[in-house]
Amino acid sequence: MRQWVVVVAVTILALLGFSTGTAHADNEVVNSSPSTGAVLDVAPDAIVIGFAEDLGEDNTIALDCEAQPVSLPQPEVVDGNTLEVEITGAIPSGTCTARWGVSNTDGEPNGRGVITFVVENADPEGGVAPETGATDPTSTTSPPTSTDADTTEGSDATAEDDVPVVDFSVASEGDAAVGLFQFLSTLGIAVLFGSLVLITAAWPEGVEYLVTIKFLRLVWVVSMVVTVIFTGLAAAAVTPEGGGGPFSPGTWLDLLDAGWSGRAVLLRVVLLAAAAWPAFRPERVIDPTTQLAALGIPGLCTALLGITRTSGDWVALGVVMGILHALAMAVWVGGVVLLARVVLSGPGDEDLIHAVRGFGRVSTPAIIVTIATGLVQMFRLDGGALFQSGHGRVVVLKTVIVAVMIFVAFSARQFVTQRLNRAQQMSVPLADRLRRAFGAEAGIGVLTLALSAWLLALAPPNISPTSLIDYEVSQTHTDEAGTLDVRIRLTDSQIGLVGLEVEVIQPDEDLSGLAVVLTAPDNDQNLSAIRQPVPLTESGFAVRDEAIGLPISIAGDWTIQVVANTAGGPVESTPQIYQVTDQTGEGSTDDATDPPASATDSTEAPTTDA
Repeated sequence: MRQWVVVVAVTILALLGFSTGTAHADNEVVNSSPSTGAVLDVAPDAIVIGFAEDLGEDNTIALDCEAQPVSLPQPEVVDGNTLEVEITGAIPSGTCTARWGVSNTDGEPNGRGVITFVVENADPEGGVAPETGATDPTSTTSPPTSTDADTTEGSDATAEDDVPVVDFSVASEGDAAVGLFQFLSTLGIAVLFGSLVLITAAWPEGVEYLVTIKFLRLVWVVSMVVTVIFTGLAAAAVTPEGGGGPFSPGTWLDLLDAGWSGRAVLLRVVLLAAAAWPAFRPERVIDPTTQLAALGIPGLCTALLGITRTSGDWVALGVVMGILHALAMAVWVGGVVLLARVVLSGPGDEDLIHAVRGFGRVSTPAIIVTIATGLVQMFRLDGGALFQSGHGRVVVLKTVIVAVMIFVAFSARQFVTQRLNRAQQMSVPLADRLRRAFGAEAGIGVLTLALSAWLLALAPPNISPTSLIDYEVSQTHTDEAGTLDVRIRLTDSQIGLVGLEVEVIQPDEDLSGLAVVLTAPDNDQNLSAIRQPVPLTESGFAVRDEAIGLPISIAGDWTIQVVANTAGGPVESTPQIYQVTDQTGEGSTDDATDPPASATDSTEAPTTDA
C-alpha cells in the first residue's frame, strides 16, 4: 500500500510541476466602499476596492446603474493594493454594478469580478451626465461599459444576471487546479469501472472477499469527493466574470452552457453518484438480472471521460475515438490496479489464478483499442506538428511512457503464461512476484493518466484557439501599399461588451505597436475613441474574450482602423465602418462619425491574448 501511495503522490507532484497554466490564485477583494450588497441613501462619490495582493498598472473599473453606463476616469492605485476611482457622472436610483479587473505587479491579468450596490435617492430622471468640465471631444477618458453584450432584446435583467459562460474545453486550459482534480477524478472512475469489468469477466469469486468490497467502496468514496471538487472548479472556470460560489448548484448549471465538454462534466458527477449502487454491492455485476445496469452506469460515466475536445476538424470522429479510448484505458488501468492491490494481496486458491489469466484475455484487446484510438486522436489534434508545440511534445512523452507500459504488460503476460499454466494455487512467492510486476504496470498507467490531464491543459496545434467563438462582424484591413493585411472580427454589433479577434496575415515579422482604433460617433459621453493594443509581433492570432470585451456603449457608425509599425515605418489601414445598434436594434439618429483617432487621442483598454 505504501508503494501505491508513493506512486500517486509522485504523479500528483509531477502534474503540478509540469502544468503550464497559472498556478497562483487570482487576487481577492478584502474590502470595498461601497461594499457589495450595500443599500445607500445617496450616490457615492468614489469607488474604492482593497485587494489582498499588490496591483500592477493595467486595472479597470466600469460602472453601470439600471443598465445605463456611467462614465468613469482611469482608476488609480493607492498604497499598492487599493484601487480607487472618482465618480464624476450622475447616477440614477436603482441597482449599480461595478466591474473590476486587475493585474499583478508583472502586468499579467490577476482576477476580475463585480461589486453590486443599490442607490435609493439619486437623480430622479436617471440620466447620465457628462464628466464635469469635459469640453474637448478628443480628451482621454476611460470608455464606459454598458450591459452585457449577451442581454436579449427587451430583457429587464440587469447585467450581473447575465454571466458569460466559456466553453469548458477552452476554460480548462492552463488551470492547474482543474487539471489536478480532473486527473484524480479520471483515475478514480477508471479504477472503479475497470475493477468491475475484471470481476465480471474473470473473477466472480472476488465479490465474496471482504478486501474487494472495502476496496471498491473506498474507490467510490474518494472518486466522488474529488469529482465533486472538480465539478465545482469546472463551473468556476467557465464563468470568469463570476456567478456564485464554485459549490453552488446554480453555478454548476452554468456547465450546461459550456459546450458538450461542460455538459459531460455535469453528467459525470450524476452518473458517478448512481454508481454507488454496484460499488457498494459488487455482486450485482455478476447477477444476470442486474448486470446490465450495474456495468452500464459506471460504463457511461467512464465514456464521458472521452468527451473533452469538441472542436476542430472531424469532431464526431474525435468524440467517438475519445469515448473508446476512455473505456479501453479504464479496462486496462482499472483492471491492473485491482489485480495489484486486491487479487495479489496475498496467497489464495485457484480463483486467483483464473483472475490473473482472465485479466490477460481482457486487457489485450483493451491495449490494442487504447493504442489505435490514441493514434487517431494524435493525428487529429497534432498532425505533423509533434515537436512544434507544447501539446505535441507532451504527446511524444506520453507515447514513450505508454510504450514502456506495453513492454512491462506483455512481459508480465509472458511470465503468467509460463508460470501459471499448470498452477493450482497462488503461493506467497508467486503472488509477491506478480504483485511487483503488475504494480509497476499500474504505476506507469497512473503516470499516463497524469500526462493525459496535462494534455487537456494545452491547446493542440490543429485546433484554433478561436474556433469556439461565434463572430458576427468580420473585416479585412489593409494599407494603400499592401504592407499590412489584418483580419478583424467582432462578436456583436450591439452596444455592450464586444469580443475582438485580430489575425495578422502579413507582415510575417518586424511588427510592433500593433493596435486597433475604434473611433466613436458623435456623442454626449465625452468618448472619442477606444484604442486596443494587440500583443503580436508577427503573423498569428490575438483574442480579447467577450467576457472582458471592448466596452462599446454608443450606438451609431464607429470607424475601425489598424495602426502598426513595420520595417518600412508606421502604417495605417484604410478606415472602415462598424455599425452598432442599441439593444432594441436601432442605431444612432446622428450618422456622423469622427475622423480616425490617433494614438495620442485614444483611450487604451487592457489586452488579453490567445
